[in-house]
Amino acid sequence: MRSLRIPIFILLLTMILCLYAGSSVKRCTDGWKQQLQTAADFAGREDWPQAQQALTGLYESWQVQQEWLHMVIAHQELDETEALLQRCIALCRQREGSDLQADMAELCTQFTLLDEMQRLTLRNIL
Repeated sequence: MRSLRIPIFILLLTMILCLYAGSSVKRCTDGWKQQLQTAADFAGREDWPQAQQALTGLYESWQVQQEWLHMVIAHQELDETEALLQRCIALCRQREGSDLQADMAELCTQFTLLDEMQRLTLRNIL
C-alpha cells in the first residue's frame, strides 16, 4: 500500500492541474467572447473607432495570456486564433462590416474550441 502513495499523489496532482488549466482557459475565453461581442455590437452600429478600441483591448488581453496558453494549448490552434484576431482588427480599420461580422463569428467559434480542448471530458481524454 505504501508503494502506491507516490503514484496516486502524482495522479491527483495531475488531475488538479488539468482542472485548473481548464477553468483558467474557460475564464479567459469567456472574457474574450464578451469583448468580441462588444466589438461586434459597435461594428453593427458602424461605430468604427469604438469597435477598433474594443478589438485592440481584446488583442491586448489575448497577448497577456500567451505564455500560459502556449504551455497548455497546441501552438497551431493559438496561431489560427491569432491570425483571425489580426484579420478582424484589419477589417475593422478598413470598415469592412460584412467581412468583419463573418470573421468575428469565426473567432468566437475559435475561442469556444480553445475552451473545449481544455475541458476534462472523456472525449478529450480518449
